Amino acid sequence: MPDASRPHDVSTLTPRELERARRELQAALALARPGAPSRTPILARIAAIDAELARPRPEARLANTLDATNRLP
Repeated sequence: MPDASRPHDVSTLTPRELERARRELQAALALARPGAPSRTPILARIAAIDAELARPRPEARLANTLDATNRLP
């Protein structure tokens, strides 16, 4: 059984992969019965994904900078 206290490293996933993993975990959570032990690692993984999605990414800042400089007046 996975250790729920172990941190879930999702920092190597792209935003697209994070979104897909989150959708799949939400589906698994919907199938798990309330109070089932399987919900704990699913919720921990979703929390790790949410934290990673909320973290600013350097490539996102670069893309926003490029978009701002490429706009027409």
